[in-house]
Amino acid sequence: MKLEHHDVQEIGKWVENARRILIIPHKNPDGDAIGSALGLYRVFSDMGKEAEVACYDVPPTPFNFIPDIEKVKVGLPELTHDIIFIVDSGATHLTGFNESHPRLFDKSLPTVNIDHHPTNENYGRLNLVAPTAASTTSILYRLVFQLDWPLSREAATCFLTGIYTDTGSFMHSNTDSLTLQIAARLVARGADLRSISKELFNTTKISTLQLWGRVLKNTYQTGEGVTVSVVTEKDFEDTGADYSEMTGVVDYVNSVPDSAYSVILSERAGKVKGSLRTLRDEINVSDIASQWGGGGHAKAAGFTVPGKLEREIRWKVVE
Repeated sequence: MKLEHHDVQEIGKWVENARRILIIPHKNPDGDAIGSALGLYRVFSDMGKEAEVACYDVPPTPFNFIPDIEKVKVGLPELTHDIIFIVDSGATHLTGFNESHPRLFDKSLPTVNIDHHPTNENYGRLNLVAPTAASTTSILYRLVFQLDWPLSREAATCFLTGIYTDTGSFMHSNTDSLTLQIAARLVARGADLRSISKELFNTTKISTLQLWGRVLKNTYQTGEGVTVSVVTEKDFEDTGADYSEMTGVVDYVNSVPDSAYSVILSERAGKVKGSLRTLRDEINVSDIASQWGGGGHAKAAGFTVPGKLEREIRWKVVE
């Protein structure tokens, strides 16, 4: 379970000598991003450090159960911290601060980039990237364990949230024996698995059900075996659903038998977001997403492009 990485001990030295630490997850944070950020916040706070979490967006409401969620600040403070951790962000633009604060990524600041995406750009002065890890929080657990940092039940809950969401409640193919070992150790440390399961996988709003109904209604399969669905801005308006309520539906669409891979296209304020999933070992959806400027993992990836969705109808003559 040991992290074989030359930057681990250097990260430990940086933290030991630091007083003020800033932690930045990616924009529109998911469970792994917000779990990583708040887990580190609790670890550093318990070490007597002055920690701060700053995010481009307000965390989605389903994560309100996570300890210290109220401590997340929207927007960046003045960058005068001793260390800046950027977590679960494979590319600089995913933070939302790449244009307004380019110094975060030119290695002129004491930045630590911790992530598990294989497409990570290694933009930090120190980079701890483990593409085989199921989640960024699983990397952080190993870092905390290896450096003998404190791990409270609150931090354990944060870290387990990241594992639970990024493995689709332990159903995705990235759920290996090491991931289950780490999850078990976090539960032994007091992680609240019951709340994580209840709030994220067993609680569904009416607006979410109605939005998912639109997704399922619009689902079709191409001649190449690609399962596709679309969600328009009007679908969000009609159902009253937030963008965050799309979380999980692409995995449901991906359950269609004999599907090569699935993709959901959704309109979001002048942009189209694509979410891709596959169960096939011979297909890498990260490669597909990269054609549109995106990326991710072999089995789960995404992209965002400017534009809107337009319906197109095609007919052909067959004998």
